[in-house]
Amino acid sequence: MDTVPVLALDMYEHAYSLDFGANASAYIDAFMRNIDWTAAGDRLMEAGSRGLPRREDTADTPLPSVSVEELSAELAKGGRLQVLDARPKHYFSRSTEMMQGAIWRDPDRVDEWSKELPAGTPVFVYCAYGYHVGCGVTAALRERGFDAKYIRGGLAAWYAAGGERALKPQSKA
Repeated sequence: MDTVPVLALDMYEHAYSLDFGANASAYIDAFMRNIDWTAAGDRLMEAGSRGLPRREDTADTPLPSVSVEELSAELAKGGRLQVLDARPKHYFSRSTEMMQGAIWRDPDRVDEWSKELPAGTPVFVYCAYGYHVGCGVTAALRERGFDAKYIRGGLAAWYAAGGERALKPQSKA
């Protein structure tokens, strides 16, 4: 039988224990909040009509991105760059850590805080897992003329690669 995955949720304890402990239902809630339902619906329609998925970006050009290893190399160079934590406020407020050197910005308020970013300085954006939120903020920044890239895999990939962590400032959440 030919099958096509439309949406998958990893429920093995390694998938959620770092961020959610034994609270599997909170993990599921976070997962559900971060689904790009348009993309899932498109995959379902395509799977139903053809049986095989076809991955396309809806934009004319794909969003630029970097791996955590590439970001690490950029940070090691010591040049000017900005790292933005774009996890949603409800997610960020429950965490105690963030990427070393990052600044949290509410993804729902890009219009307000993007005016404060230094122009001409590359911007690297991450969210929890490097999908919808980080890509959305990256796209919004690029529309405003910034050299912005999202970090593939987000904060989860950074932690998995042994990236430096810092305690988040308490006043921003």
